[in-house]
Amino acid sequence: MKVTLHCAHCLLERAINQVKLATDDKDLQMKVVSEMLDFLSKNFTNESVPSHIGTDRDLLVQRMTGRDPYEELKHESNIMALGILKELTDLIDEVRTPEGRFRRAALIAAAANAIEFDVSGRDFSLNELRSIINKVEADLGIDQVDEFRDLCRNASEVLYLMDNAGEVVLDMILISEIRNLGARVVAVVKGGPVLNDATMVDADEVGLHEYADAVIDTGAPAIGVNPERNSDEFMNALAEADLVVAKGMGNYESMTEIDSRCPVVHILRTKCPPVSRHVGADLNRNVVVIRRPNYA
Repeated sequence: MKVTLHCAHCLLERAINQVKLATDDKDLQMKVVSEMLDFLSKNFTNESVPSHIGTDRDLLVQRMTGRDPYEELKHESNIMALGILKELTDLIDEVRTPEGRFRRAALIAAAANAIEFDVSGRDFSLNELRSIINKVEADLGIDQVDEFRDLCRNASEVLYLMDNAGEVVLDMILISEIRNLGARVVAVVKGGPVLNDATMVDADEVGLHEYADAVIDTGAPAIGVNPERNSDEFMNALAEADLVVAKGMGNYESMTEIDSRCPVVHILRTKCPPVSRHVGADLNRNVVVIRRPNYA
């Protein structure tokens, strides 16, 4: 997926929000934004991928301010999500059939992608997550959950690409259901701080290792999948997986630029117009959609 005009506004607005989180120094704020404008003027082209240029934006802010703007917010979202984990597990245990359990877990994972702090045009409160879960079925813009379950039943190894901190807790419910179908699940977090994406620090904080068969990182602080930055270990795992589950818009933006050898299940919420149009669902809808290899 390539950038659109809307992305220019969002990229800059996110940069400004991050600078405000990172420092109160007004002079430094202006320097970072000035450098960001120069960067965008040279690198924002028709061929740019939103997640890739967003990575460079985040790293520029971190380099100039010396801070990860989202460090405290990620911790807070982890604690919030852990606080409702039992409630969500109870919701799964209410369902008597394996098919029903999987569906509810998948829909909770879709709703969990609403954990975001500064998407352009969206004022999101973490407390909204509870109401989103309650109405997730009605909010499902693309429903390929049954096909998703069939793919899991036939997969030996599933690579699960995590997205945001906090959200990872709700993903653990779906990971458990995938493992119940017999697949080995390798959870993947980012190799360093970028946006509010989960890293190994977050994985340890929420106990992700207790749910997945293995937890690895991408080898780089990069949004989505970026072959030029990611480690060989991660890229080999991506190539060898029978099925990839990719959470969030950053993974969607980047993986639609890559030829995959296996099916990719995208679970996300369409929080911006460009992604909404590309996916083919209305804005602010939950989506479970499968992209299959070109030869399939």
